[in-house]
Amino acid sequence: CPHLSIQAYVKSLCDMHGVPFYNHCSCQFSIVLDVYLQILALVSNLVRRALQRDQPDWRLKHCCPACTYKIQDEPAMRFKMLFAQDGNDSLKRV
Repeated sequence: CPHLSIQAYVKSLCDMHGVPFYNHCSCQFSIVLDVYLQILALVSNLVRRALQRDQPDWRLKHCCPACTYKIQDEPAMRFKMLFAQDGNDSLKRV
């Protein structure tokens, strides 16, 4: 996995746009990235609030486990539930 620093990333951006690199460009990029992430978090919170998904127990109330979820007037299936045993290795992948 390549590890890129902000300075290396900004240098490559400056090179792509044909602009000379200055040290203040890294600082400005860092500030802009922080502002972008703050805006992204605020918009995400506004969307959650608009969709009424901001309660702490929303996921618990609206979860839909596929194997136990039943719909009214749903035709009966041949097998109600399918199980698989993997030697208790599933917790290692979580």
